[in-house]
Amino acid sequence: MKKILYILSAVALFSACTADLEDQQVAVESNPANAKILNASTNCVGGSIIVRFNPSAESRLAECATRSGATRTGVSGVDAVLDEVSGYSVEPLYVVTEKNREKVYAGGYHLWYELLFDKSSDMEAVAAKLANVAEVQRVQYVHQIKRIGAPKLSTTSVAGETSTTRATSTIPFNDTYRKSQWGLENLGGLMSGGYVNNLPKAVAGADVNVVPAWRLCAGDPSIVVAVFDEGVMNTHEDLKNNIWVNEKELNGTTGVDDDGNGYKDDVYGFNFTTMKGAITWEKTGDTGHGSHVAGIIAAENNNGIGICGIAGGSGKNDGVKLMSVQIFNGDSGASTSNLVRAFQYAADNGAHISQNSWGYLSAETEDADYWEKGPANDRDYKYQLSSEAGAIDYFVANGGGDKSVIDGGLVIFAAGNDSAPIPGYPGAYEPCVAVAAMNPAARPAYFTDYGPGTDIVAPGGEQLYGNGEILSTVPSQNSDTGKKYYGSMQGTSQACPHVSGVAALGLSYAKKLGKSYTAKEFRSLLLSATNDITPYLTGRIVLTYSDGSSLDITYPDYEGMLGGGYIDAYKMLLSVEGTPCKVVATGVETAIDLSTYFGEGIADAEFVSAEASAEDTEAVGLTIGAYSKGKISIKTTKVGTATITVKMLIGGGSLSDNKKPFPTEVVRKFVVISKEKVASNGGWL
Repeated sequence: MKKILYILSAVALFSACTADLEDQQVAVESNPANAKILNASTNCVGGSIIVRFNPSAESRLAECATRSGATRTGVSGVDAVLDEVSGYSVEPLYVVTEKNREKVYAGGYHLWYELLFDKSSDMEAVAAKLANVAEVQRVQYVHQIKRIGAPKLSTTSVAGETSTTRATSTIPFNDTYRKSQWGLENLGGLMSGGYVNNLPKAVAGADVNVVPAWRLCAGDPSIVVAVFDEGVMNTHEDLKNNIWVNEKELNGTTGVDDDGNGYKDDVYGFNFTTMKGAITWEKTGDTGHGSHVAGIIAAENNNGIGICGIAGGSGKNDGVKLMSVQIFNGDSGASTSNLVRAFQYAADNGAHISQNSWGYLSAETEDADYWEKGPANDRDYKYQLSSEAGAIDYFVANGGGDKSVIDGGLVIFAAGNDSAPIPGYPGAYEPCVAVAAMNPAARPAYFTDYGPGTDIVAPGGEQLYGNGEILSTVPSQNSDTGKKYYGSMQGTSQACPHVSGVAALGLSYAKKLGKSYTAKEFRSLLLSATNDITPYLTGRIVLTYSDGSSLDITYPDYEGMLGGGYIDAYKMLLSVEGTPCKVVATGVETAIDLSTYFGEGIADAEFVSAEASAEDTEAVGLTIGAYSKGKISIKTTKVGTATITVKMLIGGGSLSDNKKPFPTEVVRKFVVISKEKVASNGGWL
C-alpha cells in the first residue's frame, strides 16, 4: 500500500512587510542604506524585488497604484534604477478595490510594491541602489517557497490490525471508511493491541472527540476555510459539494474580473503559482496534499462514500466551504510576493480560517543549511520576514467574512516535522496557532516539533502503528491501493487541519446560536478546548532509521512543551454554548461540587435530582451517587461523554413548608467527559 509522508518548508529565507512599520522606520533612519535590505540574495528569484516606500512618497505613487500596466513609480531615484535594468512592470503588492481600500491604506499596505525587470540583472547591485533611494524604506529579495523531503521513516513499525477486541464505532454517518479514521474516533483497539517494540498501545479517546459534537452541529456553509497548499481537487466525489464557489466568476465571462476583486476567473479560489484562476492538482510533482488536508476539514459527511470531515456537515449541504488558495503547483511554489497576495485574497474574499500545512525548518534543526531555516523568535520573524508577518496580520485583522460570527480571521499552521524543540515559523509567530502532532497512543508523534511557540496538539498519524496514519481524500494518482481517491499520510501537516476543522465547527455552532467573537476571543476558546496530554507522557522508545541513524524519545521530556494539550471538538462547542464540562478518569469516583452551577448559597437549597439519559448512562457506564452537603459523586467505566441534569429548589423552604416563600426549581446541566487518564489538576472548563 502506497504511503505518503509530507512536510513543507522554504528553500530560502523570506523577507519583509510589517505590522509595526513605525518602530522599524526609526531603526532604518539611524542606519546606513544596506540596513534596509532585510534578507539574503541566496536562491532569490531573478528580475523581481520588493520595496516598501516611505509615506512621503505616497502622492507620487498614486498614479501607478491605480493604472494597470505601470512601468515606473513616479519616484525619480527608483525609476532611474528601473531605467538601468530594463524595468517593465511596477505592481502593488496589495490589490486595492473600493471594498478594501480603507483597510489597505489604514495598515500602510499600499506602500508595498513589486518591481519587475531584466532577469539577468545583478540582484545585489539592484538592491543596493534601491536602498540608497531616500523614499525607499525596505528592500527585499523575492524567493520561491518549495517543499523539502519527508521526515525519515523508522524501521521500527507495527503492521496491520492486531487487536481482535475492537469496539463498535459510534460515528452517526454512513461514510465507507469512517471506521479507519482514528483521529475522529479512537477506539483503542484500532492499532497495536499491546507493547510491540516498546510502542505504547493505542488509547481510547485519543482523538478530537467530534462524535458528540456532531449532535450539536456538523458545519455551516457560510463558514469558509482557505486551504493554503497544493490545489484542492474540486471535482473529488467527497469534496465537490463543500467547495467554495465564487458565483459571479462562475457565471461570468472568461478573462474578466466579474466581481471586481482584482482577480480574473477565480471560481474556486486562485492559483498563486501561475497567477491564474485555474486550480490544478495533477501536475508532475503534486502529492495530493492539498486535497488530503481539505478532506480532514470538510469531506462531505453521510453521503455513503469515503471519509468523514470534521466540519463536513450531515449530508444536507450543511458543511463548511473550502477555498483553494494554491501556493504549490507540481514542482514549483508561489513567490514571496504572491504569498503575500494570497493572504490578502483569502481575507478579502470571505475566509474565516487560513489553513497552512507548510512552514520553514525549525531554527533548532541540526545540520540544516542556514538558508533552509526560519527565524528563532518573533522579533527576528517580524523584521527579517516582515512582508509575510504583515500579510498574516492582515488576515487576522480582516478575515472573517461578513464579521457576523468572528471579527477577524484565524491563521492555523503546522508546527513542523523536524523532531525539534522549537516549532518552525510562521506557525510559531504569536498571532498564529501552531499545531503539534500526536499518535494513536496520545503521545507526541516521533517527527513533531514542540516547545515554546507550540499552542496545541492534534492527531497527525504515525507510521509506527498499523493503520496509524491519517486517511483522507486525494486525487486518483495519489490513492492508496484499493482506495481510489483516498490516501494515507502522516505529519503535523495532518494535525493542523484537525484543528482547522474544529475551529470551523466552533464557528458554525456560534453562527447557529447567533453568537459572535473577536478573533482573539475565539482563538482563546480554541486553545482552551483541550485535553491534558501529560498523563500519557511516560516511557521511552528508540527508533532506528533506514540510513542507520536513530532517535531516542523520552516522553516525559515533552511535559509542558505541547501547548494546552490535544484538541477536543465537543469542548469547543460547549465553550461556545456556555455549558461547563468536567473531565473525569474512568474507574475513579469523582466528587462534583454543585456550587459551581448554583452558587455558594447551595447550602440553603434543597436537592431534587441528578440524572442522565439512559443512552448517556450506558455510553460511559455512569453511576451517580447520593447528594451530600452540596456535592454528588459520579463514576464512569467507559470512555465517552454524558450530560447530567441537576435540579435544586432555591428561594426558600421546602414545598411542604407553607410558612416560607414558595421555592423555585432551578435546573442546571453539565457535561462529563470520561477519559482513560486525567491529570490531577483536571478541573472544569
